[in-house]
Amino acid sequence: MPIPYLITTLLFTFVALFMAADASFVSLNLIGAFPALRWVRVHFITLGLISQVVFGLLPLLIASLSKKTRPAMRWDIWLTLNIGFVALIAGFAGVNHPLIFTGGTLVFVAATLLLFQLWNVRGGDAPASLKFYITGVFYLLVGIIVGTGLWLNWSEALYIQVPLEVHIHANSWGFMSLVFAGLLVDFIPMVTGRPLGSTKEVSFIFWGMSLGALGLVIGPWLGGSLPPTVAGLILHISATVWLVVLMARALKASGHLDGAGGWHLLASYAWILLPVLIAPLILLGYTAGPPIESTAPQALIYGWVLQFGIALVPYIARKYFLKEENPKLGGSWLSIAAVTAGSIFVWASIFLVPMRGVLYGIGFVLYALSLLQPVKELFQITRDGLHKHEMA
Repeated sequence: MPIPYLITTLLFTFVALFMAADASFVSLNLIGAFPALRWVRVHFITLGLISQVVFGLLPLLIASLSKKTRPAMRWDIWLTLNIGFVALIAGFAGVNHPLIFTGGTLVFVAATLLLFQLWNVRGGDAPASLKFYITGVFYLLVGIIVGTGLWLNWSEALYIQVPLEVHIHANSWGFMSLVFAGLLVDFIPMVTGRPLGSTKEVSFIFWGMSLGALGLVIGPWLGGSLPPTVAGLILHISATVWLVVLMARALKASGHLDGAGGWHLLASYAWILLPVLIAPLILLGYTAGPPIESTAPQALIYGWVLQFGIALVPYIARKYFLKEENPKLGGSWLSIAAVTAGSIFVWASIFLVPMRGVLYGIGFVLYALSLLQPVKELFQITRDGLHKHEMA
């Protein structure tokens, strides 16, 4: 992973730790001067931590697996992504529409450039994971358009009935689900010494997630239309469950469930499956939607996305930056206990209304605690890698 992406990953992980602590202090009424913005917190994990890794890693990874020349560092992509991210965060904080438009446009340009870069590697010896990455970045483009439009009143012009759900579904069930699945297709063999699954199984996961995400985007776009939403749920759940089963088999057979890193990868998927499984209860009117829809994305991002990153990001940095032959997965038993307990408290805050603020605050204290481990590991990796670079 290129040095600029590694440094920004470390920086955004460090800031995400403080954002989680800030959310906790506000919920517990310990501070009130700087109330946390949920959009800012979420995007420090997605566009901050995860996108830095995805944008920095994928061109190098695909070139390596395709046995092609290592691509040069694309400063245009790195600059547009990070300037756009900073503009978005500033825009969210001040509800500044021109900044939000500028930030969204720059991030869209960066994602488009990455998509073209990946598209040009098709054919020949390209790995099976490439179609996951290309489709995932396409859903990211949809998520960027809808997400930027949330602040600029584009939804009516685009005939989007429930724009917030479309944005979340495009980014979560489309972009991150597909990219994470592609990373597992590529890295489970490196970690465990055995493939994730057969060609047919990987193809089933790809089509199940791709078409499932399409249904989950079209459903709220049409105002909660049940046929595409239900079909999307069934396809996405089926593909995700099978992905988790294959991953569990590989991790268990290789002994990686004896350590915290393997459990981080496996346990993270509980927090993407939970809201998907609860969605039918909302659609059928058995439980109120707004409290779940406003709070569950926090547990989704921290429980699933962050936890996945805690395990895999240090592994990737050790393998591609430190050049270790057999790097270990990231995480510790403390980080997995903290992130799991934090997600439980955040979910409990949805249903236990009288204790909502306290439970939510405790949940984010635990999230902040879980972030200490990746901050520590990424700092050590960056320090060691820069030292080697200076000595070379």
